[in-house]
Amino acid sequence: MRKGLFLLVLSALAALLAGCSTPAPAPAPEPEPAVSVTKQRVEDSVVQSSLSTEMQTLADQITQAGGLAALGTDESMSLDLALNMAKKNGRIELARILNTHIEALAKAFSEETGIPYDSLLLTGFNNAARIITKQQIAGSIAKELKYEQTGDTFTAYAIMVLDPKVIVDQLAKEPDLYPRLQPSKAFDVLNQEAIAYKAFTQP
Repeated sequence: MRKGLFLLVLSALAALLAGCSTPAPAPAPEPEPAVSVTKQRVEDSVVQSSLSTEMQTLADQITQAGGLAALGTDESMSLDLALNMAKKNGRIELARILNTHIEALAKAFSEETGIPYDSLLLTGFNNAARIITKQQIAGSIAKELKYEQTGDTFTAYAIMVLDPKVIVDQLAKEPDLYPRLQPSKAFDVLNQEAIAYKAFTQP
């Protein structure tokens, strides 16, 4: 099971990193319909670090509220490249967080039910993580996107978020796993995270 998740992370990261080596920036940043891009011109490193702290604090608040959140950053003399790479780095980190989260869920379920951790039954967790990474994370937009400029260099910050309800819904589609997972305490913890995050996001 652990080896399977490790291989899954590697394949997901490879897919998300595709095209990263191209030095030429895209002609325009990808659309962010639900996100405002905020610029902060910084005069010194003390102020510069404050935006990084602000974005990390926001990501931590989302995580504490039950969501999965990752902060991606990048620096470039091209604003478009900095923004796009910050989002890409955020997606890569979010995929890693997702796999860690699902691995912990699988381990808790295994300990609770006595089903071996490397059982074929638990491959449903791997499948869910793979589908979520491909369908939800790979094409996700930033929850929050900001940048700051120091001289000729732009530093971009992107918070990428995954609603735990997505994990709940995907695991429900695993016919062999779900009937035994659904009544477990491990799954109830995941449900509670989804409920808490929904309350956090409601106005």
